[in-house]
Amino acid sequence: MLEHPSIEFGAAPVQGLAREYLPGLREPHVHEEHAQIMYAIKGSMTVLTAEGIWVLPPQRALWIPPGVSHTFKHSRQVSLRTVYVRQGAASIPPWAHCSVLNVGTLVRELILACAQLPGEYPEHSRESRLGTVLLDHLALLEQDAFYLPEPTDKRAVRAANLIKQNPNDTRPLKEIAFEVGASARTLERLFAAQTRMGFGAWRQRLRMMVALENLAAGESVSSTAAAIGYESSSSFIAVFRSVFGCSPAKYFAQR
Repeated sequence: MLEHPSIEFGAAPVQGLAREYLPGLREPHVHEEHAQIMYAIKGSMTVLTAEGIWVLPPQRALWIPPGVSHTFKHSRQVSLRTVYVRQGAASIPPWAHCSVLNVGTLVRELILACAQLPGEYPEHSRESRLGTVLLDHLALLEQDAFYLPEPTDKRAVRAANLIKQNPNDTRPLKEIAFEVGASARTLERLFAAQTRMGFGAWRQRLRMMVALENLAAGESVSSTAAAIGYESSSSFIAVFRSVFGCSPAKYFAQR
């Protein structure tokens, strides 16, 4: 697994990268010695790891620990700002897993500033202090646990892929289980054991992830609802509200 081809790491504890990406799927890569903060100032993206899938609409950033292979995809152009944090840096958060962070105005500006930091600068410089301030504030951020855990059993993976390929698939579990060569009871057990949620809850979580992607990309509520299998916008909004605590319009207005 390769390091990111566009970054050359220096000795600095915090350095950054600002880059524009055209729509597409990026090659998987890993940073063995650096954690990273991914934040799109324009557009939205979906980040994929072996642990799960995270959707990053506006005002959400993702913390990725060192050594985690990841890739990301997006359907529209993305302006990505990435901050890399060297292992052992002072004030580095002790997060061992990927974490979605709800970004406010102050942290947004700190991320934008740190994304411009070079790989080398004096230890007690303005650049050094800037990175420390960002790390201090990260620990205070609200973390969002909404992500899609991935199953590992080959039958469960096939079932998951069927729903990913067609989020508006409303077939009952029994039919999907038959298609992947398992009983409904076995498939339900596999999802519960490997994702900590039943198949129905996992399918709903996937649909909400797709909804976030589509809405963040500018799709209407009605087209988003149809794309993920809801017969009406009102039924989709009701489920969205039950999951996120507010309507789609309010969710994105808050962010």
